[in-house]
Amino acid sequence: MTTSRSEMQPVALSDDGLIISVPLQVLGLATAYAATLNYLERHFPIKPDHTWAEVAGGVLISLVPVALSARKARQLDWRSYENTIWRSFIASGTPIILWQLGEAILRQMELLNYTSARELKNMDTYADDTTALAVRSGERA
Repeated sequence: MTTSRSEMQPVALSDDGLIISVPLQVLGLATAYAATLNYLERHFPIKPDHTWAEVAGGVLISLVPVALSARKARQLDWRSYENTIWRSFIASGTPIILWQLGEAILRQMELLNYTSARELKNMDTYADDTTALAVRSGERA
């Protein structure tokens, strides 16, 4: 089965299809990428030495689908291409930003749990101390 040259023509991709479908694909890829990075960071010490690789991967996830779709398009206006790139960066950044905000909230909760547990331990240590009452000055002797 052979294909002729006329059958391998570029697909006519509308501007609307490019502007909507590519960022949705990028959103899915970026969500999977964020989940993968989350797994790797929890199981392997990849930060801070490999932050450059995380950023490079995010940029590739943003740009490669746009470039591949633009190559398939028969006619593509530069404005649509630029608009798709911007939407792609927004779509790829959103899951990663949300993941990092979630990580920051978890770290804050762990810090609060640690400090409150430590504070409770310190309160128990000084619970029976009557030195301040004996001196009556409010300062410890």
